[in-house]
Amino acid sequence: MRSLLKMAPAFALIFALAAPAFAQESQAAQTTRKKLKQKLDLDIKELGTKAFMEEVNRELDSPITFKMDNASGVSNNTKLSYKGKGVTVEKLLNDLSDKYDFGWIVISNAANNKVDGHVVIRKGKGKERGYEFGKEPKEKTSLESAPLDLRNGRPQITAAVRQVPLEADKR
Repeated sequence: MRSLLKMAPAFALIFALAAPAFAQESQAAQTTRKKLKQKLDLDIKELGTKAFMEEVNRELDSPITFKMDNASGVSNNTKLSYKGKGVTVEKLLNDLSDKYDFGWIVISNAANNKVDGHVVIRKGKGKERGYEFGKEPKEKTSLESAPLDLRNGRPQITAAVRQVPLEADKR
């Protein structure tokens, strides 16, 4: 019984750290991310940002709602050019973001249906490519990358433990 009580804080810490990993995107955001996988052929030259995104939507089977964040410095009239065949919308946005110095995010806010699932194009927030700066999903870890225990062929998980001397040991 005492050993269970001693391990309770460790379990609480594990669950507290794992909780953000289980947070999920809204259904609209997930649908938008699937739409970003659509491929298209483009050859657009010197077209304003807003008109460019409207042209991209005309080429898609399932349109995406784009919103320009003009307050951040993105202009509807900035001339964009792009040429590519069999390019996903996600790659298109990444390439444009690198070339014209802006970022883009997919809004996931199930409480606000007005903006949920929209792709927002904005400046000044770092290198945003689909997720808000600093909120990118962490890479998944797997037991496949853990070293194998040669005795039983199972993944061996090790943890570094730092020993801190107790006050009684210092005397």
